[in-house]
Order: sequence, then structure tokens, then C-alpha cells
Amino acid sequence: MKAIILCSWGATSSSLAKSVTDEAKRRNLDIVVDAGGTGEFKKKAAEYAVALLEPQVRHLKKEIEEAAAKYGIPVALVDMQAFATMNGGKVLDQILALTKEAQA
Repeated sequence: MKAIILCSWGATSSSLAKSVTDEAKRRNLDIVVDAGGTGEFKKKAAEYAVALLEPQVRHLKKEIEEAAAKYGIPVALVDMQAFATMNGGKVLDQILALTKEAQA
């Protein structure tokens, strides 16, 4: 499964995406988490199962949800505390929960 963490240009999201991917490996889960900018996501939305927005781009949530809706991709904001602490485990749990909800 592929997920993406979005920010303005993909800079801060890369550290968090790496942390989440590392945690997925530790848990033996086949999940790859990419980092990217919101503009880039619109072109590549079909590649992902889940999209998370970092707090600084929350104002773009509706726009991202519209791009994601075409492919049935759930979109959510990264948990604020997990973002502040770069807690890959907590963000991974969030991704897993969104995936489960989307499949229900």
C-alpha cells in the first residue's frame, strides 16, 4: 500500500514520511509512505491509498479531497501532536485506521 504526506513543497513531509516508513518496516507491514507537495498530488493521486495533509496546508483540504474523491482515497490532517514530535508510529496508526474506514 502507498500513502502520501502532503505539505507545500514536500520538504517537511519527507522527514515524517521516512519515520512512518521506518515504523512500517519495524512492524513488518508492506506500506510505503511518500512525501510531496499538494500540487504534485493532484497529478499522481491514483497512485495512493491514503493522503494526509500536514497542519500548515490544512486550508487546502477541500481541494485535495476533490482530487482524491475520483479514486476513493481518504484524506485527513496529520495528527497535530504526531506532526510536532515526528511520531511515525502514531501517523502509521492513523494511516491504518483511515484505510480500514475506507474499506468498511
